[in-house]
Amino acid sequence: MKISDIEMLHVVADSNSLNEAACKLFKTQPAITQAMKRLESQLGFKLFDRQNYRITLTEQGKRFYSESIKLLGVRDDLQIMANEFSSGNEANLTICYEPLCHQNGYNRVIASIFKRFTQTEIAITSGKRFAALEQVNSGVADLGIGPWFDLFHATGDLESIAIGEFRLGLVAKKGLLPTSLTYDELAHYPCLAMFESGFDFDSERLAYARGSNIMKLDDIASIKSFLLSGLGFAMISLSHCQNEIDAGVLEQIHVSDRQDSFTAGIHVFRQHSKHHGPVARSIWSEFKLLGEAYAGRT
Repeated sequence: MKISDIEMLHVVADSNSLNEAACKLFKTQPAITQAMKRLESQLGFKLFDRQNYRITLTEQGKRFYSESIKLLGVRDDLQIMANEFSSGNEANLTICYEPLCHQNGYNRVIASIFKRFTQTEIAITSGKRFAALEQVNSGVADLGIGPWFDLFHATGDLESIAIGEFRLGLVAKKGLLPTSLTYDELAHYPCLAMFESGFDFDSERLAYARGSNIMKLDDIASIKSFLLSGLGFAMISLSHCQNEIDAGVLEQIHVSDRQDSFTAGIHVFRQHSKHHGPVARSIWSEFKLLGEAYAGRT
């Protein structure tokens, strides 16, 4: 049984068709079919059901596919270790840092790592709601900084450090909405909201969205820009709007029959692995110190 065949199995299982898998792998469709039949012969059971030009995993195939993820994870860990031994440190480090959670303390940690490891390319990404969780779980990002709820541990093999918190509230341009209204009355006003993630627990309810007049955006800066233009209200990090609230340009809206402000935790998190490179270890150690300081304050 070859690792390459296991890798091919994963591409085929995650594709809509053999033709799509062939394009992803830069191979011919017959070559993929032959490889999968060879793997089935070696294993002694069918991996796929082949009906109506579509292939789907059998029940045994699903279990084998799930368990084989561990094998590829070990392979990836070994590759990380090999790269570390050969080059001394990682070629790049990707951090998904959700703007909702931006704080100077976190910026200083990233800046210190950037200055220390000059040969490592550090990439900062962001995106829709819970982008950090999605990117870390999928392997797109090495490290995530974002909102955190305990159920996130169920989405993957993650380790996390509590490093802070932020407060969410309803905000609109001054005078656009009554400063106090009911939850049903809120439905008469346009809402600005972040795009939902792909997680089952995510929904428009987390955005406090009401009615059908909703504009969805993928970053907090755009939401704030439209708030300032008077387009609608949004559930947003109050720290991002504090200067405008203090200046009287924006104001916080209160809902008389529902909770209208929330406090959420911020965690830094990564996939659990036995082998992290020196850059990843260093930034994790610095965030641990930040976490200890936060725990001391709370």
